[in-house]
Amino acid sequence: MLSDEQKKSLELAVVQYEEDLAEVLPYLEKRGIDSVTARSRRLGYVKANAIPEHKRAKGRLCIPYVTPAGVVAVAFRCIEDHNCKDEDKRVKALNKNWSHSKYWKPYGQITHLYGVSDLHLEGRDICVTEGEIDTITLSMCGLPAVGIGGAEHWQEWWPLVLCDYRHIYVFCDGDAAGRNLGNKVVKEMKSKAVLIELPEKEDVNSYFLKYGEDKVRGLIA
Repeated sequence: MLSDEQKKSLELAVVQYEEDLAEVLPYLEKRGIDSVTARSRRLGYVKANAIPEHKRAKGRLCIPYVTPAGVVAVAFRCIEDHNCKDEDKRVKALNKNWSHSKYWKPYGQITHLYGVSDLHLEGRDICVTEGEIDTITLSMCGLPAVGIGGAEHWQEWWPLVLCDYRHIYVFCDGDAAGRNLGNKVVKEMKSKAVLIELPEKEDVNSYFLKYGEDKVRGLIA
């Protein structure tokens, strides 16, 4: 658990990054996320004001994990127009002690569900998907959702969080990682889990941008 001092430091950092949200709005708007939604999620941009623990996040989108207790974690997403895997190879060739990834999280940070505020909404069903952007997208479509980093990040206490729901709709990316996540949730949640398998190479956000909110909602129907 975070100490009071760590919570305060994390909160102050997120407040700083929120102030530079305008820098990252063009990227978010390309993903269908407007400024109102971005502010409600406390998204931000790491300009030149990163705290020492976040110095590797400069130039990235900041995605806070907000709970009733406040900000408990952060994720930083690359917003550059390049293939992050190719960039990682280039960076490693220049410096073996450095690397590049699409997402970066501070070392030692505890794994959390993303978007837990949706757990407090009325309703008997919940959606699960991979990643923060897809979680936000489902919520924008009126589908309460929480996000997981992938099957390998599943935590043993999460079934207790999800067990009271009638249906758990698992939106699986159209790739091997998406199928692994679906299989993991089915294994853990049994018949409560309902798989929503997206077309090959599609994720929730790309599907939303191509076909719109009604089509995303229709995947459940």
